[in-house]
Amino acid sequence: MSTNMMQHPTTSLLNILNETPINDIDEFVAEYGVEFNTGEFFSNYMYKHNIKSSDIVKKCQGYLSKSYIYDLLNGTKANPSRDNVILLCIAFQMDLKSTRRTLEIFGHRELYPKDSRDAIIAICINNGIYSIEEINDRLFEHNEPTF
Repeated sequence: MSTNMMQHPTTSLLNILNETPINDIDEFVAEYGVEFNTGEFFSNYMYKHNIKSSDIVKKCQGYLSKSYIYDLLNGTKANPSRDNVILLCIAFQMDLKSTRRTLEIFGHRELYPKDSRDAIIAICINNGIYSIEEINDRLFEHNEPTF
C-alpha cells in the first residue's frame, strides 16, 4: 500500500532518499510518491485560513478568469504558471514563507531577491500589501513587467 509523502517528515524522507540505491527508484516512488492535487492543496489552505473561493475570485478579477480560478481550486486544472501561482498567493494573502513554499510545491522558482521584479513583489508581501493593483503600480514604477 502506497503511503503519502506528505505524511512523512521531510528530514526522514531525505534520510531514506539518501540511502536509496539507483536500482530502488521504483520502490521509493511506489512507497513514498504522491500525485499532487492543486484542488486539495487550495482546499486545505482555504479551510485552515477560513477563506472562501468567491473571495479569491474577487481579488483576482481582471487578472485570472473566474472559471480558471475555480478549475484550479477544485483540481480540474493543474500546472498554473509561476505568475498565476504568485497571483493566487497574493489573493490568499500568504506571507512570504507560505508564498515561497507554494511556488516550490508547484514546481516554480521562489521569489529571488536578486531579481528586481521578485524583490518588489516580496517587499510588498512582507509589508502586508495584498492588492494586485498596488503591487502592479510598484512594478510599473520600476519598469518591471506587471501581472
